[in-house]
Amino acid sequence: MVLFTAYLDSSGDWRNQPFVVVSGYIANLWQWKSLENVWRGIHEKFNVQTPFHMAEFIAACTTDTYKKQNNARADYVGIAKDKMRAYAFLKELVIAQATMTNCAVTCVVRMNIYNEINSLVELREKIPPFALGARYCVERIHKWEKEFEIEEPVELIFEEGDFGQGQFSDLIVSEGMSPPMYKRKEDFAGLQMADHYAWEISNRLKSEEKEKQLNREFEPRVDLLTLYWSILRLHIEPTQESLIHISHAKGIKARAWKIDDASGRI
Repeated sequence: MVLFTAYLDSSGDWRNQPFVVVSGYIANLWQWKSLENVWRGIHEKFNVQTPFHMAEFIAACTTDTYKKQNNARADYVGIAKDKMRAYAFLKELVIAQATMTNCAVTCVVRMNIYNEINSLVELREKIPPFALGARYCVERIHKWEKEFEIEEPVELIFEEGDFGQGQFSDLIVSEGMSPPMYKRKEDFAGLQMADHYAWEISNRLKSEEKEKQLNREFEPRVDLLTLYWSILRLHIEPTQESLIHISHAKGIKARAWKIDDASGRI
C-alpha cells in the first residue's frame, strides 16, 4: 500500500519567461484524504467551484479586465467583488496546506542558466525545462525518503499536459524508477494545492526581479510567507555545474557548430 504521495505542478513558460518552476507537496494517505474533504468544504463554504486555479483567482481579484474575458469564471468574478471574503477564502486554503502536508518540494529552473548550457549541448531535445525541474524534484523526494526511512517509494503524480512529460517519463524510467503518473487537476485537491504553491514561488521570483529593477525592497505576500516558513521544504535550483554534470551523465551530444570559412566565426 502506498503511504505517501507527492502531487506536483509547474508554473512558467520556458519560451517567454525567465524561469520554470515545478512544485508540490508530500503527504500521507490519511492526510490527503482529509485534505480532499477540507478543500472541498472550503470551496462549498465560499460558494466557489473546484478546481482551484491560483492564476485565474488572482487575476479576478486584482484586474478589471478578467471579468470581460470570454472564459472568465463566474464564481471567481463573484467572490472578487467582496475583497474581504476573497481574502478569507484564500486564507483558509493556505491554512489547510500549512497544517496538513508533510513538506513542500520545489525546483526553480532559471532559463538564462539553462539556455547557456543548451547552446552548447542538445539539452532541450533530451531534457526540456519541465523534465529537468521534475527530475530534480524527484531526486529531492528520494533524499527525503532515505532521511526519514520511508519504506515504500513515494507515489508521484503530476498534472497532465505540461510540455516535456514524455521526456521526463523516459528519463525516470532510464534511471530505474517507475514512471510517474499524470492526472487531471480537477480530480485531485493535491494538484490544485501544487498549482497554488508553484504560483506563489513564481510570483515571488517575478516580484523580486521587478522590485530590483525599480531599486525597491521586495515585500513578499503574507500567503507566501505562511506557506514558505510553516512547511518543511525541499528546494533546489540547478546550476551550470549540475547541468553540465547531468549532460555528461546522460550522454547528451554537443551541438554541431557551423564555421564561416571566410571569417572563421561560428
